[in-house]
Amino acid sequence: MKRLIGRLIGVVLVLMALVVMTASAAHNGKPEEAGVTVATDTTTITATVTMGQHGAWKPAVEKPADVGEKYSKAREWFEETKKKIQEVKQQAQEKRFEAWKKHLLAWVEMGKRWVERVELRVENLNLGNESKERLMNKLQEIENRLTEIESEIEAAQNYTELRDIAKEIRGMWGELKQEMRYAVHGYVIEKYQEILERLKQVRDRLEAVGLDVSELNEIIDEIEQAVAELEDSVGTPEFAEKVREINGLFREAFGIVKELAREERAEQYTGFVYAHVEGSFELNGNFSLVQIKGEGNVTIPEDAIVTKVNTSGVKMIVARGNFTASGEGEFRILAHGSGELVLSGEGYYRVKQTPTGPMTDEIEFEGEKTVTFG
Repeated sequence: MKRLIGRLIGVVLVLMALVVMTASAAHNGKPEEAGVTVATDTTTITATVTMGQHGAWKPAVEKPADVGEKYSKAREWFEETKKKIQEVKQQAQEKRFEAWKKHLLAWVEMGKRWVERVELRVENLNLGNESKERLMNKLQEIENRLTEIESEIEAAQNYTELRDIAKEIRGMWGELKQEMRYAVHGYVIEKYQEILERLKQVRDRLEAVGLDVSELNEIIDEIEQAVAELEDSVGTPEFAEKVREINGLFREAFGIVKELAREERAEQYTGFVYAHVEGSFELNGNFSLVQIKGEGNVTIPEDAIVTKVNTSGVKMIVARGNFTASGEGEFRILAHGSGELVLSGEGYYRVKQTPTGPMTDEIEFEGEKTVTFG
């Protein structure tokens, strides 16, 4: 009997534990308020189970009203924080926008100063009038546009407008660089043409004293062709390579000139004149050597002629003595001695009055010009 009662008490205790767990949940998670009474046939057992601070019960569930209040406060905090973040982002964007404006304005100011320096350099360059005028007009156009762009930058309201302005500025620099490239290339060609003209004058002088200039003529022909091809390469990357080629040809030509100069056996003369004329001329005096070369009609005493060439592409007369010659057309005239040369039309000349005197630079003329020498 005792053993049976012991077993019943064990079962009752288990049931009590289950009831306490259920009662605790019903009393908002306060196990110390949970009590259990179990009746049997022989006795009544009353047990109160109190859970300690570290019991395994789950925390109480909050009421719906409390949850709603906390959610509202959290939502309000979230919205305020979001607004502050947006304000900070907006301020940062505005600062970046203003910084970009200042950067572009500084760029424009630097561009203006650069244009001024380029204008000064162009003024000092020995460019042809047409090239110089075109380049100066382009520089003035860019300078005016930069002034307008300053106002546009100040008035810009968004990044799109600033990007369009920056793109235009880059395009302007590209155009200016191309114009500068054309101007410099044109300047190089003009210089080559001047050097080529001087080389031809030297060739004519050497030929006039009887030296063989056939090799020099071949190089001159190559240079003329190369300079003509160079004009087709203006503004292209191939221009620099052709310049190197022409420089090599000029070095070769002047090397030949030095060799010929060593062989020169020219007679003494009292004066010298070299002229290029498109129009007419009259040459009168006493000459140790005269060379007339070009296209047109020439009148000269037959007894004064030393050599006369009249073949395809070459027309030349070499003469000496005391005589008068005249002609109409386009000619190069070279004379050693003393006399007078009357030029009508347009062209240029160089003159040396005495054997020890200086040779003048090229002197351009238009109309009628009388040159005395010797």
